[in-house]
Amino acid sequence: MALKSYVFVEDFKSPVVTATGLPHNPQKIRLKRFRKGEIVRGELKHANNKPAFLLVNGVCVVPLYVVKEVITKQIVSNATGTADTMPNPMQVQKVETNPKVKYIDSMLIGAVVGLTGVIVAEKQGWIGESDSKYKLYGALVGAIAGAYFVFRTNNSNKQKIKLKQD
Repeated sequence: MALKSYVFVEDFKSPVVTATGLPHNPQKIRLKRFRKGEIVRGELKHANNKPAFLLVNGVCVVPLYVVKEVITKQIVSNATGTADTMPNPMQVQKVETNPKVKYIDSMLIGAVVGLTGVIVAEKQGWIGESDSKYKLYGALVGAIAGAYFVFRTNNSNKQKIKLKQD
C-alpha cells in the first residue's frame, strides 16, 4: 500500500457509505466534501495497468481529473554565513504621510477656490451688493469642503505599502 499526497484542483463531493452494524439502524450514504487546494493522502488504484481512480481513507473514491499528485523535494542550501549578513533584496517600507499637512493643504486650496467663486459670482451679478463678508464666507466654505474631501479619501483608502529595492 503506497500512500501519496494529492491536491484537489476543484471542489468535489464523494459518496461514502457509513455502516452502523446494527440491524435496526440501516446503513447511511452521505457525501464527503473536498475543497479546492485541500491535500489528502490516498492510494492510486489501477485497472488494466492504467491509473483508474484514487482511494482516500479506504472509502472515498475520487476520479483522477480532480486531483494532482504532490511531489516533494528536499531543499539544500549551499549558502554560508548568518541570516543577518545576507542582504535582503526587497524591504517593505511603510509610506508615511503627515495627515496635518494634507488637511492644511486642502484647506488652503479650498479657501482659494471658495474666494474665487465669490469673486466670479460678484462679476456675473449673482450677488447684488459687494461685501467683504461674502468673500470671507466663500473662503470658509471652501476650506471646510477641502478638509472634508481629505477626510473622506483618507478613511476610504487602505494602508499603502511601498517596496524599496536596495
